Amino acid sequence: MLSGIPEPDFLPPSPAIPGGNMKEDTVPVTGRMKASLALVLLTGLMLTGCGGKQAATQPVAAATATATAVSQTTETVVVPAVVNLTLDKATDQLKKLGFNVESVDTAKGKSIIMKSNWQVISQDPANGAQAAKGSTVHLGVKNLDDVAAEKAAAEKAAADQVAAEQAAAAKAAADKAAADKAAADQAAAAKAAADQAARDAAAKAAAEQQAAQKFVQAPAPAPAPAPAQVPAAAYYANCTAAKNAGAAPLYRGQPGYSSSLDRDGDGVACER
Repeated sequence: MLSGIPEPDFLPPSPAIPGGNMKEDTVPVTGRMKASLALVLLTGLMLTGCGGKQAATQPVAAATATATAVSQTTETVVVPAVVNLTLDKATDQLKKLGFNVESVDTAKGKSIIMKSNWQVISQDPANGAQAAKGSTVHLGVKNLDDVAAEKAAAEKAAADQVAAEQAAAAKAAADKAAADKAAADQAAAAKAAADQAARDAAAKAAAEQQAAQKFVQAPAPAPAPAPAQVPAAAYYANCTAAKNAGAAPLYRGQPGYSSSLDRDGDGVACER
């Protein structure tokens, strides 16, 4: 009992337990709390008029406690992940949890008519955040035709890139094969040229050696000396006589030549 003021017969009920049905719990409790708050304020005014300092402070504390109790009746829920869902499914899921939904085309600003033709691409609050029931979840959406076109364009770009990379790899392989073949052909030509040069050098050396051997084995004959002036009727009994006379050697057909003096029959008599 407060300073001579009779205690009121009506006491405010306890606040609703979080997690209860909003329609069955939240609304009636809020009404009772408002009535209780009004009663407490009225009592505070009465006490203030009486001039009691202690009586004036107690209703303020009671009002603060009542306001805190009212605020504690707000229920929070974990926001689910709805990105990549169609707008109709995302809206149904959020509304079942007690959220309001606001959606807007963030890509082209188009008007949203059929929610099933739109896909959620962003959400605020994000997945996993705590939000009060009755609060608004903002969704950014994109038309499914635009999503399909972007997907097709991305797939085509990826396919073109793969094709370009394959073509580049094939060209690089072909260029390498051509370079390897050219190098092999050049090496083969160089080897063939070296082998031919070696054969030519060997043949030349062999020819020079053979020519040298022929020169040693059969030297070219010395030019025949001018025949000595021999009398027309000269006759030599032997080569000694011919040499003494300065007529040796004697050649066939030359005066003084005789086959008896030409022992080897080579047409030159008394050559030694």
